[in-house]
Amino acid sequence: MDYHVWDSMLEAYRKLKTKPKTIAELKQALQFIWGNLPQGPIDKSVKDFSKLLKACVGAGGEHFEHSQ
Repeated sequence: MDYHVWDSMLEAYRKLKTKPKTIAELKQALQFIWGNLPQGPIDKSVKDFSKLLKACVGAGGEHFEHSQ
């Protein structure tokens, strides 16, 4: 998953009023955060990943340099 999405999720997690105390609560909190995540970071992540895949295919699966 792209850093844009992780950053958005982490920011939302830090804003939680009550932090999860169990694995079940953590799962529930992350599902809530994911469900309320703005579409922008997700779209950017998909777009950036698509560029990386095309560069990888263009390099025949070998090492390649890319810029963001």
